[in-house]
Amino acid sequence: MALEIVEADPVTGKKTPLVVTARRALRALNGSEVPYAVIGATALGVRGLPRFTADLDVVVVREDAFEALRALDAAGFPSDIEDAEDGEPEAMYTMRRGRGQLDLLVASAEPESTVVAEAKRTRVFGVEAPVATLEHLVLMYLYSNQVRHAGDLARIVVETDVDLAEVERYLAEVHPEMLRVLRTRVETARHPPPAPARPPRRTPPRRPGKRG
Repeated sequence: MALEIVEADPVTGKKTPLVVTARRALRALNGSEVPYAVIGATALGVRGLPRFTADLDVVVVREDAFEALRALDAAGFPSDIEDAEDGEPEAMYTMRRGRGQLDLLVASAEPESTVVAEAKRTRVFGVEAPVATLEHLVLMYLYSNQVRHAGDLARIVVETDVDLAEVERYLAEVHPEMLRVLRTRVETARHPPPAPARPPRRTPPRRPGKRG
């Protein structure tokens, strides 16, 4: 499948360093043999839903966090946080190389640990890498409170052939309370509420005419 990513900034029109960043970071992670998954807008692009992004999003499980950080640091992506390896890793690390940025999410629970375990390998900017499936992305966005993720979930539901039955089977086994949330989000995506009515046009007050 062709990777569809909007690389140019929609405001400035300038290309982001995403491709160079992704290739270098993914090769470093592949070389380390740390299990990981590409998520976020890059995963959406791999699955046929282009969205602008300037950075690469990757998830690893907590037990592999420090090994992933070492591999990325050796590739020129220093972490924004200095962590002692005898402690607990942070939930998120932002790593930069030049203008390129990588966000490393550290999973300590579901559904991210399943996403890492079940990601499907495909080519990302010419590098083979494990990428979250559409079903994985629905699960991750279901637990997010970010507005853009709600929009991404709606696009997956409306614009793709995502297997929602598979998502429901997962939730029924792992977190049945979220089934109602999923069904509400799906229904809203398929049948969005109408936009509120606009108020009538205001008539500007008349200006007094000039007197001769």
